[in-house]
Amino acid sequence: METIIEVKDLSKSYMSGNQKLQVLKDIDLTVRRGEFISLMGPSGSGKSTFLNILGTMDAPDSGGIRIAGREVTHMTESRLAVFRLKHIGFVFQFHYLLPEFTIEENVAMPLMIAGARKAEALKKSREMLDYLGIAGRAHHYPAEISGGEKQRTVVGRALINSPDILLADEPTGNLDKATSARVLELFKKIQKDMDQTFFLVTHDEHIAGIAEINYYLDNGKLIKKK
Repeated sequence: METIIEVKDLSKSYMSGNQKLQVLKDIDLTVRRGEFISLMGPSGSGKSTFLNILGTMDAPDSGGIRIAGREVTHMTESRLAVFRLKHIGFVFQFHYLLPEFTIEENVAMPLMIAGARKAEALKKSREMLDYLGIAGRAHHYPAEISGGEKQRTVVGRALINSPDILLADEPTGNLDKATSARVLELFKKIQKDMDQTFFLVTHDEHIAGIAEINYYLDNGKLIKKK
């Protein structure tokens, strides 16, 4: 199975006053295409820091990261921006939809940023919205749809460029229990239908349970749960 993420000896620290706070310590990780990975850990353990590093939005102090066969640790910011657009999808707790654009325009935005013609981008967006079960909301604006529909829109936006990996940080944190369950079912459907690789950060054991492989961050170390 193709390796999508390879992390070697990754470390990250921050300064807290005059003290150095070691958040991640000598982490190794291999993720293969189509795997569903979850990461748990207490608040402040470095889960989101690790996710941001995997998403190339933060840099490690040391160690290397290969994503889809490309070494990303020393890429320039401009090259990283292009790389993220093509290879990484993001789903966060807060949807960050653009309020002045319709749902289909929000989903199409990454395609248009990547250079696709607007008509073609909107066509693909409508196909994605149909797959996600919210085609009827295509011409609505974010303020006009429910929380669950917003999160499906975010998932569509994350998937529209066919990324190698989808990174999700507490993606159901603002949703009620029933809506959260439907979003998680959608994740599993996408994994099966698209052979999509997921890396999910959560503090909830029930949510982590949908993943096939579970990790825990403890004192800066990545531990695989059995």
